[in-house]
Amino acid sequence: MSAALLVGVVVTTALGLGVVGADPITLPRTKVVLDLPGTWTKLDHANLVAAYRSPEGLALAVTRAQVPNPDAWRPKTRDTYADQIERGAIAAVAGQRRIGRKLGEANGVPALDLELRRADGTTVVLRVLLFRTYALALAIEIPKGKSLDEARSITTRFAPPKP
Repeated sequence: MSAALLVGVVVTTALGLGVVGADPITLPRTKVVLDLPGTWTKLDHANLVAAYRSPEGLALAVTRAQVPNPDAWRPKTRDTYADQIERGAIAAVAGQRRIGRKLGEANGVPALDLELRRADGTTVVLRVLLFRTYALALAIEIPKGKSLDEARSITTRFAPPKP
């Protein structure tokens, strides 16, 4: 599965998504943890690494793909690789467009942050961590009219531990 396909899966899956504590949530086969407020509710979804919903109606999905990402680690090819991922994310839902993008690093790992707006006014805040041999994508769907602040805070904290 390519990184662009992974993003498409997480963006479209976020459409169809017991109470957890405020402690970081350990994710399988990675050092990255999910840090959510204790008010979010865990959802069961067999095809996702994690799925949660907030009391305000935000839906969160985390996916993982075993995909090599050497182009994300090379300065000469990083932007082009990120462009491919972005195109996959935008193509996942008809009428979706980019409203924000940042390509950088999260504690030494290439990270692509996107904000997408759908025709119905829904916003998706997305972070893709591009490890050398796999990619983790976190997408949070925010209903029209709701604040993006909590989603932005969660995606910013979605990172591997500091080396």
